[in-house]
Amino acid sequence: MSSGIRTGRLALAVLFIFVLHAAFAGLLVIYRVHPNAALTALLISCLFVDAATGAWLGLMIGLLEGSWLASYSGSFMVTRTIAGWAVGALEYRIFRDNPLVAMGVAVVGTLLVECCFFLFAPQPHILRWFFRTIWQSVYNGLLGLPIYYFLRRAAFARR
Repeated sequence: MSSGIRTGRLALAVLFIFVLHAAFAGLLVIYRVHPNAALTALLISCLFVDAATGAWLGLMIGLLEGSWLASYSGSFMVTRTIAGWAVGALEYRIFRDNPLVAMGVAVVGTLLVECCFFLFAPQPHILRWFFRTIWQSVYNGLLGLPIYYFLRRAAFARR
């Protein structure tokens, strides 16, 4: 399968996960911790592409999240683009076809993206933000396993 077809399939799969996230994220709240399935899908999908494609996927998710939440649009686009580029740049440096690596990328990536977002848009209650970010990264790591298998199937499915 060519790289362009795989990228298109991944982009559609990430878009599908974003739509599910926008529709049902409120139902997945556990102890006031909201998952970010769109960010998790971005981070995991960028394991299957190069840095430039990861940046484009990040820009797409950042634009969608910014338009959906109607605040901090620029910060969403910049942080997600940087995250997509960084994970895509890991192309041959780590063994990417591993569910544990995907879960680790979801946890560490969520922490780094949220810290970067905090630099662009500081939050008023730092301790509340800190604990919410820690628990959200753990939640995204657990959510990363089914998303990894879905995206892997979408990217490498045979006709």
